[in-house]
Amino acid sequence: MGIIFSKIAAIFLIMAAGILINKTKLIPSEATPYFVTMLVWVTTPCMIYTKITTRVYDESLFEVTVQMFLLSILFFILSTVVGYFLCKKVFNVPTEDLGVYATSFGGINNGFMGFPITQAIFGQTIFYYMVISNICLNVYIYSACPILLHIGDKKKKFSAKYLIKNLLNPASLICFVSLFMLVMGWQIPSVMFETVDMIGSITVPLSMLVVGMQLGQSNALKVMKNVKLVVLSILKMGLIPLLMFLIVNWLPIDP
Repeated sequence: MGIIFSKIAAIFLIMAAGILINKTKLIPSEATPYFVTMLVWVTTPCMIYTKITTRVYDESLFEVTVQMFLLSILFFILSTVVGYFLCKKVFNVPTEDLGVYATSFGGINNGFMGFPITQAIFGQTIFYYMVISNICLNVYIYSACPILLHIGDKKKKFSAKYLIKNLLNPASLICFVSLFMLVMGWQIPSVMFETVDMIGSITVPLSMLVVGMQLGQSNALKVMKNVKLVVLSILKMGLIPLLMFLIVNWLPIDP
């Protein structure tokens, strides 16, 4: 437990350094989107590739992968239903805002902040499971979320073209490519792998610096004044994990 807390502390200290960079104007705010682009298109795909393809594919890994797919689907269904019910019945969120609140409750940001934190704290095995879950996340974000966001808007229709276009993002594509290479037992030359691995290794510190730089630009007090949003966020971070723990604790799955 002490190791986990020390890693979390290190991550938040890097984030604090990002805030300091923003406040001191060491790097202009206009540069932040370029760092985000580098994370999304370069470093994170490299990290995903190296962490997946270094696994040893066997029957047990296949079983756990399937379990992760099914559990991830269960998670998004549960979080969406619970979030929608809380927003509509408990907090009486207006219809025009209902979709935004429900989406923020059920949706998560695995790729940008979740990936590097998981890799830093829990290591390669758990990171692999998270990558599998992220495939389901992308389908959820670009299929269910647009429908939720337009609750009450009868003019907006679901578009398969929109879904396919957004599913073809760097993280999803590299997930599928890496999983295919893992199953086939294919590897790139060692020199190329070391290069990709080195690029991917900067994802954790760079992403935390960028998060800090973004926080330095935001108005935290304004967000905190939205009581409904704060309470829903607390419930999301406490209620959903508790429900999922109780559910998976009784399911016949790999510990």
